[in-house]
Amino acid sequence: MKIIKFTLVLLILPLYLFCQNAQVPIGQWRDELPYNFCNSVAEAGTRIYASTPYALFYYDKEDNSVTRITKIQGLSDIGITCIAYNSDTKTLIVTYSDANIDLIKNNTIINISDIYRKTILGNKTINSIYCIGSDAYLLCGFGIVVMDLVKEEIRETYYIGNGGSQVNVLGLVKDASDTLWASTEKGIYKAWYKDPNLANYAVWK
Repeated sequence: MKIIKFTLVLLILPLYLFCQNAQVPIGQWRDELPYNFCNSVAEAGTRIYASTPYALFYYDKEDNSVTRITKIQGLSDIGITCIAYNSDTKTLIVTYSDANIDLIKNNTIINISDIYRKTILGNKTINSIYCIGSDAYLLCGFGIVVMDLVKEEIRETYYIGNGGSQVNVLGLVKDASDTLWASTEKGIYKAWYKDPNLANYAVWK
């Protein structure tokens, strides 16, 4: 009899523990996403944000807490490629593999889907993000997209390849002499940051 009772306990206990862990209030969701692979990190004041292909999370340096942000909390998509923080506008920029974009301001998520919705032949991947002032420069598979983070809109697109063709832009930096340097799959391009006609491919050398 004792053997039977012991066997029943061994069979029922794992099921009980599983049910206890699986309990989620009605009408609510719980994510079971992997967080062991980070592809991008950004410091935003007291928060350190990190992204995985599936979600965001941040570490708060003031209270040592960790908070997750997923589609359940309002992200527009999955497949995060990179993140960056703009300190001038206190905005976290989140880009996705399908070229969708989220802006996170004051814990509010604003979706910018212009590139995602636009029909562009070729590679629309957003490789990285570089911020200058209140603008975010999105380095894309076809060129450079400038986003105004105050107005929360796309302002300009630069096709900097030969003859105004598409070129895969991997990175961008502005030096002390206001020269923009863009690294691409076809070499390094440069232009003067204050040139009023940066959308003209001819100013990129």
